[in-house]
Amino acid sequence: MRSGGLWLSVALIVFGAVSCLWWFGVFGGRGMPTIDLQSVAPNATIPVGAAAADRPELRVAVAAMISPEPTKKYYDALLRLIGQRVGREVVFVQRPTYAEVNALLAERKIDVAFVCSGPYVTGREEFGMELLAVPVVGGEAVYRCYFIAHRDSDVESLDDLRGKRFALTDRLSNTGYLVPRYVLGRRGQTLESFFGETFFTRGHDNSIRAVAEGLADGAAVDQLVWDFLDAGDSVHTRRTKIVGRSPDYGIPPVVVHPELESDLKRRLREVFLSLHEEETSRDLLRRLRIDRFVEGDDAAYDSVRRMQLWLADTKEEGR
Repeated sequence: MRSGGLWLSVALIVFGAVSCLWWFGVFGGRGMPTIDLQSVAPNATIPVGAAAADRPELRVAVAAMISPEPTKKYYDALLRLIGQRVGREVVFVQRPTYAEVNALLAERKIDVAFVCSGPYVTGREEFGMELLAVPVVGGEAVYRCYFIAHRDSDVESLDDLRGKRFALTDRLSNTGYLVPRYVLGRRGQTLESFFGETFFTRGHDNSIRAVAEGLADGAAVDQLVWDFLDAGDSVHTRRTKIVGRSPDYGIPPVVVHPELESDLKRRLREVFLSLHEEETSRDLLRRLRIDRFVEGDDAAYDSVRRMQLWLADTKEEGR
């Protein structure tokens, strides 16, 4: 699959993808180890663009769908351009988990966030997290989960991963945690009962790498991230294969706090929705494999809500 974008794109999008904390009660999975596949600065705050004392800050957080250094590389130019167009000094904020990004927005310590669809649904429920815009990647405003295995393995489906070592991304990740739990739950299984071992990587690129390098037998990853890396001829995607695909879900969005000042919210939305209309920003989007940004529809995330609710009800009923 050498097309498509990425949450990366999507990611790129400035988004993000990326995861734990208050929501553990709903998603369970306690006791599973977290493995960091690369050293990261867990609380990086990075100014983007030249300092400008006469301009107010625009604090932008990106959930870690991919690892911190690649995320900054891909987002930097887009964030700089957005800051220029709204007349603000952009400060790039990154945290290692989805939950921490949600918490920053809930506490209004940031203005804009690029989050995954799972954290959006949770944030909407918790404090009214609001859609600002969503990317269109490859003509679609949806994405899906890929179940992957090593290319040289005899694994051809999710069933073949029974008893194997499996990589997850983050406890709030839709494709990297919620989807595999839901798929197995509908079969009467849990992550613990089906897989021999599971661990968290804190990034879809890390999960792909874990499978490519034999640290895991399989993983559930964001299609956008896998497609984006594969289009760039990634050695890690070349060593993996897709053995299963989920249905479509609403694509990871760009979000704000519902009480963000209305004028700033309006200007930000106008900038995002018009990025594809101007040559410089259109070229940037093209390099990020994003067609354009459009207004989001909360109903697009109902399928994620249904999975969350089903898993919560199943847990409560002891099934």
